Amino acid sequence: MVIRLREWRQKRAFSQAELAAHAGVSKATIVNLEQPGRRTPHPRTVRKLAVALGVSPEDLYSPEQDDQENAR
Repeated sequence: MVIRLREWRQKRAFSQAELAAHAGVSKATIVNLEQPGRRTPHPRTVRKLAVALGVSPEDLYSPEQDDQENAR
């Protein structure tokens, strides 16, 4: 599953460490999630990140990924 974490983090002008602190996750989690295919995010983690970024959890998912899944 691909999430657009880096894109949203940069839009909000957060460093990885700042986002981690606001979301209550480790910086390593942010680093891993920003590298495509490295780690699948847990739904609870996605919700925490969405709250910290001020977006809905759905906003974090890549539209291209949704299109590919719907085509199956």
